[in-house]
Amino acid sequence: MDLNYSLIIDEYFSTKMEVFTVDDCYKHLKSRGVKITKKQVFDLLNTSSKIFPLINQEYMTRAAVFTGKVFSFKPSKEEVRKGQILIGHRCMPFVNPELDPDKITVKVNGKIIESQSAVFSMNLAMDVFALFGEGYVIPYIFNDDANTKIQMSSLQYGLPSEIRLTSWPLSEITEGEKFNYGDRIICKVEDWVQHIVEFGVLKPEDESCISNADFEREEWYSIFEKGLLNDFDKWGPCNSIEEQLATLYMENQDELCINNCGSVEEFLQHTRKIGFSNYGVESRIWRVGETVPYIGPWNDAESTEALFSDMSLIFTPYVIEAYLENHIYERENKINNQSFEELVDTIFPLSLKMPTAERKLILLNIEKRNDIIEKQYNQFSDYKIAPLRHRVIALFSQVSSLLCSIGCSGLKLEDFPQQELVVLTQLFNHTERIIEEIENVFMRDFFPIDDVELSLTGMEETFDEIVGTLQSSLEINTYKNIKILE
Repeated sequence: MDLNYSLIIDEYFSTKMEVFTVDDCYKHLKSRGVKITKKQVFDLLNTSSKIFPLINQEYMTRAAVFTGKVFSFKPSKEEVRKGQILIGHRCMPFVNPELDPDKITVKVNGKIIESQSAVFSMNLAMDVFALFGEGYVIPYIFNDDANTKIQMSSLQYGLPSEIRLTSWPLSEITEGEKFNYGDRIICKVEDWVQHIVEFGVLKPEDESCISNADFEREEWYSIFEKGLLNDFDKWGPCNSIEEQLATLYMENQDELCINNCGSVEEFLQHTRKIGFSNYGVESRIWRVGETVPYIGPWNDAESTEALFSDMSLIFTPYVIEAYLENHIYERENKINNQSFEELVDTIFPLSLKMPTAERKLILLNIEKRNDIIEKQYNQFSDYKIAPLRHRVIALFSQVSSLLCSIGCSGLKLEDFPQQELVVLTQLFNHTERIIEEIENVFMRDFFPIDDVELSLTGMEETFDEIVGTLQSSLEINTYKNIKILE
């Protein structure tokens, strides 16, 4: 999709403050000159992390749901002692999920508080970033702008005991008043698009006795727990912990977004029913003592076609261009001289079985796009990134081929080993995300090649561990459903 069109769509998804329908969105985008169909609008609305589907085919943006809503957190003893606080996951899910926490703008009484940096224990950092989930905590910590000395690629030698991170001075937040351990930071998103969060201080009413605020916060924990347990049954494990929390707060905002609220951090220390659980190569919050399921009441009627429907949305222009740039690089360096026919087979899994007319159209578009990219292609600037791109799309091809074979099989999702299926879908999303980051020309000069190579090695090993199990399951279940007529 054209970059200008993408910006117009993103603007609508980030600023619309009223409930709207597919027709409302479609008419707005068409009025701005965006070439799009209603079906494409529907697909975008139902896959965007910035949109909540409501009942009666209506939608609401995260900006509309979370702007002006109250939440809070309680700084740790280490932060109070240092006089500096971290944000980490503490503004989750109220701010844009695509935003790194060190990019949040903090305001106090209309004044912007400039961020600083301080050295914190790695234990605290791991706690304060924990809700980003397994596999993401370390990247978020090490990619903080204040961390200029320790690279992720050095982690093979173990985690450091301390790390420098972006922080905000408590003295500025309190406007000179003393901040004690047990005091709370109360927050409210002022501007979702500009990621401005208003901070204030909430002190205990009376430390010598249990106050009304304490009773209200205990009730908050009960509502939070009940709401999460209901959401587990209704939605299952969402795409991330962040999405699980966003759904919870969206559905229970009147009860949860109150002045005497608790925080997710404190809730997880408070509850005995919910905790962190492994989910493939990631983690989720789920019922204690239970394995996080892939199949449940939220999707038990789905066949594998649902997988195919989800993955078909991932073959974005970024992904196609990555294959084309790899094709150009290998041809110019005489590594491979693939035809465009063969390239189409590399990009799109064979099990997809495209109609002849559709295949010809795709082939024509790829040839045209290749001509455009080839004119702009700079082999010298691509020299460092090209080997990594080749590895990523090689893994992406393997993963998408297996996922497409499962998706086109017509079998039920419950016929497959659940954890391996979870891992496969996660690998698909992870590799697609890396491809999009590689193809982002604005980030090219700053792309962390060493760190991504380290992560990619782990992903390749993980795929090798699950591919045999899933292929065997696919074959066994396919043959099981074949009946021989006498």
